[in-house]
Amino acid sequence: MMAPSFPSYAAEASLVMRPIPKSSDGEKLPVIGLGTAQDFGARREVEEKTQVLKSLLEGGGKIVDTAANYARGSSEELIGELLEENNLRSKAFIATKFGERGRENGIESMERSFVSLRTDMIDLMFVHNMIDVDTHLPSLRDYKDQGRIRYFGVTSTGRNQDELTRWMDQLDFVEFAYAVDSREAEQRLLPMAADKGVAVLVALPLGRGRLLSAMRGKEVPEWAKEELNCHSYAQLLLKFVASHPNVTAAIPGTNNPKHMVENLDAGRGPMADAKQRERIAALWG
Repeated sequence: MMAPSFPSYAAEASLVMRPIPKSSDGEKLPVIGLGTAQDFGARREVEEKTQVLKSLLEGGGKIVDTAANYARGSSEELIGELLEENNLRSKAFIATKFGERGRENGIESMERSFVSLRTDMIDLMFVHNMIDVDTHLPSLRDYKDQGRIRYFGVTSTGRNQDELTRWMDQLDFVEFAYAVDSREAEQRLLPMAADKGVAVLVALPLGRGRLLSAMRGKEVPEWAKEELNCHSYAQLLLKFVASHPNVTAAIPGTNNPKHMVENLDAGRGPMADAKQRERIAALWG
């Protein structure tokens, strides 16, 4: 499969980078990454999934977000295999998650993740969906002190994701859902993350596909093309999320190399200001 070609403006523009507040050396991440919850572990269309990873990492992206339970555990395995076989591991920032109850079960899950991902060091380890967080935080601190993980955090994409505020003082990262039609995070989570110096990964920035479905067959407004270099509604949705100053990165999921290139381009060029973000939101109003 040939690599997707980048639009001419993308070749000249770097992805916008955002700092990791608790990095000791000023590390920054590109504002667009890759989520792999949807079918990335299946052993079909492996060539396309390989090209998705290549498009991400060769196009200036870094974040590959997975979890021990995605695709019944095979997502981590496939990602580890493809990164190793294509000599891409050094370019990737790997985030993964575990969701077991009990200290020993959590440790066993983390150890399996190292094996599945074929690495001695994982960039970011999350407790998934706030499961038994207080039990797991000491283990995460130990793993970080040992240099086996670089950062740790907690995720939630459910209705109770505001509960993440309980642990915000103790975390490097949080991950939660945020989209143009689901803006509750603007009230507490995003301001508190900025206050506490916690990096934010945004899951489901395309609204599980419902937002794109609403615009099927419609043309992107000319102002969006001219002012924001957005040529698709997916890019507009990602620009809305990535332009929020307290968001570190959005991690849309895709198995399509063309969509990966398109998603990355939402992180290039001008970010939307507050008025432009509201103008984007009004398209779905």
